[in-house]
Amino acid sequence: MKQEEKTERTKSRIFDAAMKEFGANGYTAGSINNICKTGINKGLIYHNFKNKDELYLECVAKSCREMISCIKERGATEGFVEYMNARKEFFSEHEAEACIFLEARTNPPHSLAEPIGEIYAEFDELNRLVLEKELSKHTLRKGVSKEDAMKYFSAMQKLYNLDFLKGVQEKMPPHDQLELHELNIYKIFDFMLYGIAEGGEKS
Repeated sequence: MKQEEKTERTKSRIFDAAMKEFGANGYTAGSINNICKTGINKGLIYHNFKNKDELYLECVAKSCREMISCIKERGATEGFVEYMNARKEFFSEHEAEACIFLEARTNPPHSLAEPIGEIYAEFDELNRLVLEKELSKHTLRKGVSKEDAMKYFSAMQKLYNLDFLKGVQEKMPPHDQLELHELNIYKIFDFMLYGIAEGGEKS
Protein backbone atom coordinates (compact mmCIF):
# COMPACT_ATOMS: atom_id res chain seq x y z
CA MET A 1 0.00 0.00 0.00
CA LYS A 2 1.35 3.43 -0.93
CA GLN A 3 2.08 5.87 1.87
CA GLU A 4 -0.51 8.33 0.50
CA GLU A 5 -3.23 5.68 0.62
CA LYS A 6 -2.22 4.67 4.14
CA THR A 7 -2.35 8.29 5.28
CA GLU A 8 -5.79 8.81 3.75
CA ARG A 9 -7.13 5.65 5.39
CA THR A 10 -5.77 6.77 8.74
CA LYS A 11 -7.33 10.22 8.39
CA SER A 12 -10.60 8.62 7.34
CA ARG A 13 -10.62 6.46 10.49
CA ILE A 14 -9.91 9.50 12.63
CA PHE A 15 -12.64 11.49 10.89
CA ASP A 16 -15.22 8.74 11.35
CA ALA A 17 -14.43 8.43 15.05
CA ALA A 18 -14.31 12.20 15.55
CA MET A 19 -17.64 12.72 13.79
CA LYS A 20 -19.28 10.20 16.11
CA GLU A 21 -17.60 11.69 19.19
CA PHE A 22 -18.45 15.33 18.49
CA GLY A 23 -21.86 14.37 17.13
CA ALA A 24 -22.70 12.55 20.35
CA ASN A 25 -21.00 14.81 22.90
CA GLY A 26 -20.44 18.18 21.25
CA TYR A 27 -17.25 20.22 21.32
CA THR A 28 -16.94 20.76 25.08
CA ALA A 29 -17.58 17.20 26.25
CA GLY A 30 -16.00 15.58 23.21
CA SER A 31 -12.40 14.51 23.72
CA ILE A 32 -9.37 13.11 21.97
CA ASN A 33 -9.15 10.45 24.67
CA ASN A 34 -12.62 9.16 23.78
CA ILE A 35 -11.62 9.01 20.12
CA CYS A 36 -8.57 6.97 21.12
CA LYS A 37 -10.86 4.46 22.86
CA THR A 38 -12.06 3.39 19.41
CA GLY A 39 -8.61 1.92 18.79
CA ILE A 40 -6.86 4.91 17.22
CA ASN A 41 -3.42 5.77 18.54
CA LYS A 42 -3.21 9.28 20.03
CA GLY A 43 0.10 9.83 18.23
CA LEU A 44 -1.60 9.26 14.88
CA ILE A 45 -4.24 11.85 15.70
CA TYR A 46 -1.68 14.51 16.63
CA HIS A 47 0.42 13.60 13.61
CA ASN A 48 -2.50 14.47 11.34
CA PHE A 49 -4.20 17.22 13.36
CA LYS A 50 -2.60 19.92 15.49
CA ASN A 51 -5.15 19.72 18.29
CA LYS A 52 -8.79 19.14 19.21
CA ASP A 53 -9.82 22.51 17.73
CA GLU A 54 -8.43 21.68 14.31
CA LEU A 55 -10.09 18.26 14.30
CA TYR A 56 -13.45 19.73 15.36
CA LEU A 57 -13.27 22.41 12.66
CA GLU A 58 -12.54 19.74 10.06
CA CYS A 59 -15.64 17.87 11.21
CA VAL A 60 -17.73 21.06 10.93
CA ALA A 61 -16.35 21.70 7.44
CA LYS A 62 -17.02 18.11 6.37
CA SER A 63 -20.61 18.30 7.63
CA CYS A 64 -21.19 21.60 5.82
CA ARG A 65 -19.66 20.39 2.53
CA GLU A 66 -21.68 17.19 2.51
CA MET A 67 -24.93 19.00 3.25
CA ILE A 68 -24.38 21.55 0.48
CA SER A 69 -23.49 18.80 -2.01
CA CYS A 70 -26.61 16.83 -1.06
CA ILE A 71 -28.88 19.87 -1.52
CA LYS A 72 -27.36 20.69 -4.92
CA GLU A 73 -27.47 17.07 -6.10
CA ARG A 74 -31.18 16.95 -5.29
CA GLY A 75 -31.78 20.15 -7.23
CA ALA A 76 -33.37 21.72 -4.18
CA THR A 77 -32.21 25.29 -4.70
CA GLU A 78 -35.18 26.71 -6.62
CA GLY A 79 -37.69 26.99 -3.80
CA PHE A 80 -37.66 27.37 -0.02
CA VAL A 81 -39.91 24.37 0.66
CA GLU A 82 -37.78 22.05 -1.48
CA TYR A 83 -34.64 23.45 0.11
CA MET A 84 -35.85 22.91 3.67
CA ASN A 85 -37.08 19.40 2.82
CA ALA A 86 -33.65 18.53 1.41
CA ARG A 87 -31.99 19.79 4.58
CA LYS A 88 -34.38 17.74 6.69
CA GLU A 89 -33.72 14.59 4.65
CA PHE A 90 -29.96 15.07 4.85
CA PHE A 91 -30.01 15.49 8.61
CA SER A 92 -32.29 12.49 9.09
CA GLU A 93 -29.76 10.37 7.17
CA HIS A 94 -26.64 11.84 8.83
CA GLU A 95 -27.17 12.02 12.58
CA ALA A 96 -23.63 12.99 13.57
CA GLU A 97 -23.49 15.72 10.93
CA ALA A 98 -26.86 16.98 12.11
CA CYS A 99 -25.72 17.36 15.71
CA ILE A 100 -22.45 19.03 14.73
CA PHE A 101 -24.31 21.42 12.43
CA LEU A 102 -26.75 22.37 15.18
CA GLU A 103 -24.03 23.16 17.70
CA ALA A 104 -21.76 25.00 15.27
CA ARG A 105 -24.67 27.01 13.89
CA THR A 106 -26.51 27.96 17.06
CA ASN A 107 -23.96 27.68 19.87
CA PRO A 108 -20.40 27.59 18.50
CA PRO A 109 -17.45 27.44 20.90
CA HIS A 110 -16.55 31.09 21.50
CA SER A 111 -12.90 30.62 20.58
CA LEU A 112 -13.87 29.03 17.25
CA ALA A 113 -16.71 31.37 16.25
CA GLU A 114 -14.65 33.17 13.59
CA PRO A 115 -13.30 30.10 11.73
CA ILE A 116 -16.72 28.46 11.94
CA GLY A 117 -18.22 31.59 10.37
CA GLU A 118 -15.72 31.27 7.52
CA ILE A 119 -16.61 27.59 7.05
CA TYR A 120 -20.30 28.49 6.77
CA ALA A 121 -19.74 31.26 4.21
CA GLU A 122 -20.69 28.96 1.30
CA PHE A 123 -23.74 27.70 3.17
CA ASP A 124 -24.82 31.26 3.95
CA GLU A 125 -24.49 32.18 0.29
CA LEU A 126 -26.61 29.19 -0.74
CA ASN A 127 -29.18 30.15 1.88
CA ARG A 128 -29.27 33.69 0.50
CA LEU A 129 -29.70 32.57 -3.11
CA VAL A 130 -32.59 30.25 -2.23
CA LEU A 131 -34.35 32.97 -0.24
CA GLU A 132 -33.90 35.50 -3.05
CA LYS A 133 -35.35 33.06 -5.59
CA GLU A 134 -38.34 32.43 -3.32
CA LEU A 135 -38.92 36.13 -2.74
CA SER A 136 -38.83 36.79 -6.49
CA LYS A 137 -41.97 34.63 -6.82
CA HIS A 138 -43.94 37.04 -4.62
CA THR A 139 -45.10 40.63 -4.94
CA LEU A 140 -43.74 42.50 -1.96
CA ARG A 141 -45.74 45.14 -0.17
CA LYS A 142 -45.27 48.70 -1.42
CA GLY A 143 -42.22 50.26 0.19
CA VAL A 144 -40.61 46.91 1.03
CA SER A 145 -37.60 45.97 -1.08
CA LYS A 146 -36.12 42.52 -1.51
CA GLU A 147 -33.07 43.75 0.38
CA ASP A 148 -35.32 44.82 3.28
CA ALA A 149 -36.96 41.41 3.33
CA MET A 150 -33.61 39.61 3.30
CA LYS A 151 -32.28 41.72 6.16
CA TYR A 152 -35.45 41.10 8.15
CA PHE A 153 -35.29 37.35 7.70
CA SER A 154 -31.57 37.29 8.54
CA ALA A 155 -32.17 39.30 11.71
CA MET A 156 -35.05 37.05 12.78
CA GLN A 157 -33.00 33.93 12.11
CA LYS A 158 -30.07 35.24 14.16
CA LEU A 159 -32.36 36.19 17.05
CA TYR A 160 -33.97 32.76 16.93
CA ASN A 161 -30.59 30.99 16.90
CA LEU A 162 -29.44 33.04 19.91
CA ASP A 163 -32.54 32.07 21.86
CA PHE A 164 -32.93 28.52 20.56
CA LEU A 165 -30.90 26.51 23.07
CA LYS A 166 -32.44 28.23 26.10
CA GLY A 167 -35.45 25.91 26.56
CA VAL A 168 -34.32 22.81 24.73
CA GLN A 169 -30.72 22.19 25.78
CA GLU A 170 -30.43 18.90 27.68
CA LYS A 171 -34.22 18.47 27.54
CA MET A 172 -34.37 16.51 24.30
CA PRO A 173 -32.01 14.45 22.14
CA PRO A 174 -29.80 16.49 19.76
CA HIS A 175 -31.54 15.20 16.64
CA ASP A 176 -34.93 16.21 18.04
CA GLN A 177 -33.48 19.63 18.77
CA LEU A 178 -32.44 19.94 15.15
CA GLU A 179 -35.90 18.95 13.88
CA LEU A 180 -37.43 21.62 16.10
CA HIS A 181 -34.86 24.17 14.91
CA GLU A 182 -35.54 23.48 11.23
CA LEU A 183 -39.32 23.53 11.73
CA ASN A 184 -39.16 26.92 13.43
CA ILE A 185 -36.86 28.39 10.76
CA TYR A 186 -39.51 27.38 8.21
CA LYS A 187 -42.21 29.02 10.35
CA ILE A 188 -40.24 32.26 10.56
CA PHE A 189 -40.02 32.45 6.77
CA ASP A 190 -43.70 31.53 6.42
CA PHE A 191 -44.69 34.27 8.90
CA MET A 192 -42.48 36.76 7.08
CA LEU A 193 -44.18 36.05 3.75
CA TYR A 194 -47.79 35.56 4.82
CA GLY A 195 -48.07 37.23 8.22
CA ILE A 196 -49.87 35.86 11.26
CA ALA A 197 -53.31 37.49 10.89
CA GLU A 198 -56.05 35.86 8.81
CA GLY A 199 -56.20 37.60 5.44
CA GLY A 200 -52.99 39.47 6.07
CA GLU A 201 -54.80 42.84 6.21
CA LYS A 202 -54.78 45.63 8.76
CA SER A 203 -58.08 46.30 10.52
